[in-house]
Order: sequence, then structure tokens, then C-alpha cells
Amino acid sequence: MQIGIDARSLGPTPTGVGTYLSEILKYHPFSSGSTRNHLFCHRPPAFPPADNVTLHISKVTRGLPWYLFRAHQAINKCSPDIFWGAQNLLPRNLSKSLPSVITIHDCVHQAGWGFSPSIAYNLVHRHYIPKAIQRSSRILTVSKFVADEIHRYYSVPHAKLEVTPPGVSSHFSPQNIKTSEIPPILDRYQIHTPFILGVGTLEPRKNLKTLLQAFALLPVNLRKTYQLVLAGKSGWRTKELFRSLKSLPRDCRVVLPGYVAQEHLPGIYAAAEIFVFPSLYEGFGLPVLEAMAAGCPVIASDSSSVKELLSSAGITVDPCSPAEEWSRSICRVALSSELQNELKAKGLLRAQQYRWGKCAETTFEVLRAVAR
Repeated sequence: MQIGIDARSLGPTPTGVGTYLSEILKYHPFSSGSTRNHLFCHRPPAFPPADNVTLHISKVTRGLPWYLFRAHQAINKCSPDIFWGAQNLLPRNLSKSLPSVITIHDCVHQAGWGFSPSIAYNLVHRHYIPKAIQRSSRILTVSKFVADEIHRYYSVPHAKLEVTPPGVSSHFSPQNIKTSEIPPILDRYQIHTPFILGVGTLEPRKNLKTLLQAFALLPVNLRKTYQLVLAGKSGWRTKELFRSLKSLPRDCRVVLPGYVAQEHLPGIYAAAEIFVFPSLYEGFGLPVLEAMAAGCPVIASDSSSVKELLSSAGITVDPCSPAEEWSRSICRVALSSELQNELKAKGLLRAQQYRWGKCAETTFEVLRAVAR
């Protein structure tokens, strides 16, 4: 089968959607010799392409306008059996005979101005997602939460929706993490143990200001013991976050290592004492799954898809609750090795339910059923 794929997310520093697509492509049947994956992107992907991958690179600086208004030319010329819009949208003017499927990762464009990069982002997605939904034969989603949102906002029947939760790489499994390799990784990012970890792009909906405040409210002995590490590339509207950083007590040790390479993440999760994820809105919440898989105790939001993902394997807190609530939860875990061990065990069991192989198989079956 010849599959055309929106590969805009496979840039030099892939995050959630990029990880989703790159992992799926590694697994059968996407990796099979009988499948040809045509990746349409505006920059070279971060990983070397497999033998059954054909790259169609249009070297432009702005991926979204190119994808919406120009990508159809290369896609129609290629004429795959199906086109998969792996990042929420479809190009305009695709050939009418070309069947399509989309993956919708979230409905953040409906959640309000504070949850997305710009008003323009919201307007574009509010205009073009309904068109992509109408054009697609099936719609893949990464969580039941997102499926319910699509049904609510766009009146899409559940029969047209297929929930295909992401998985977690075996690289995050404790038995595959070499303890001897962890110290050099921590040194590289100037991280000192013990530390509390947060992972995600620095943006308002990650609610990192609350995490900073919660850290500052810890008892002095804990505040002096722990380092707070916020790993992730800078996103948008970060001025308030950096103002909060400057206002912290002097004994608060906070490290912002920036984007962490995928190969270094497992070791950092494994070395962390506690993982905290106070996000206001997520379509899935991949860092939560990665932390559980690495055996790190998790404290996370009880909203959007995160509650669905975490289930009873971690401690949940209302993301809109005062920082004191988050601080109390951190303190509770930090002071109890028994609770830490309990959360580690529950997280490891929960993470085993999410496999990239299963996600790839389900995705491929949907594409094959729709292909011409």
C-alpha cells in the first residue's frame, strides 16, 4: 500500500506529535516492505528514513501555509492509495479520488486564547478542522477525551471515530536504562540529584507557574534538598514564566535545560525523584506515560486526557487549584518512600497497557480499510 503522510512534525526537535508519528513508522505493518510511506514535509526529518520511506521535501520556512495551500500539488502528483493527515488537518485541493484519514490530537483551538500559540492558530484550526473532518472517511484520535470533544464540537458520530492511544518506547523501561549512562546525561544538562522533574514545551497551558509556586512553598529543608528541573523547549508567551522564576526565593534551585534529546529522556525520568505535570489541557499527555514507564512517581492534573491516562497509578490534583495543593502533594510523596514505591509499581503496570505496536496496527487497519 502506498501511504501519503503529513510529516510536518518530524522536524529537528520533535515533541509529542513528532514522537507519535516517528514511533508508528517504526512498527509493522508501516515498516513492512510491502508498504511505501511517502512523507510530505517542509524540512528534513530528525531521523534517517527507512528503506520503505520516500521523502517529499518542500524547503519552506512556514510549514502550515505550505501544507494547507501548496502541498496538494506534490501529493496529487504522487497519487498514493490514501493520504493520512497525521496532524489534525488536510491540504486544500486534494484530488477528489484520493481517500483520506486524519488524526486529531486535541481540540485546544476550542479551549480559548490562553491554550494555543495565537489567535491566528485558533482561527485557522477552527476553520480548517471541520473541512478536514468532512473530507475524511475516518478520524483517529489519541484518547477517549479527544474523541468526546470532537463529537461535542463537531457532531461527529462515534462510528466515524477510532481511538488509537500512543504507546511508550521500550527505551523507557527500567531494565533497558543503563545506570552507568545516567550521570553523564545529568551533567550534560546541569541536573543534580535529587530533583523534581517537569517535561513539556514552555507554554501557558502547561501551568508551570503553578509548579514554580508549589516548589517555592515546600518546607525549607525540602526546598534546599531538591532541584526543580523544567525540561522542554521554549514555546510561546513565556514572559510570565520567567517573571515567576525571578521572584522565587533565593534558595530555590530551578534548572531549565531546554529541549532534551529523545535518547536522553529515559535516563532523566529514571533519575528523577518525582514527576509533576500540572497541565491545564492535554490531548494525551505523553510525558506522563514516559514517566510511569521509567518508574518515576507521578503527580498530575485530574483534567482533560491526563486523568484518563493516569487512572489510579498516580496522585491527581485539580490544575486550577491553588499552588498550596500541589505543594502538599509533592511534600507527601517526597517524605514517604513507601508511597514512592507504591506509585512506581502502579505506574509501571499502567504503562504496560500502552504499546506503539498496537497503535501502529490499529492505525494501519483504518488506513487500509479506507484506501482505494
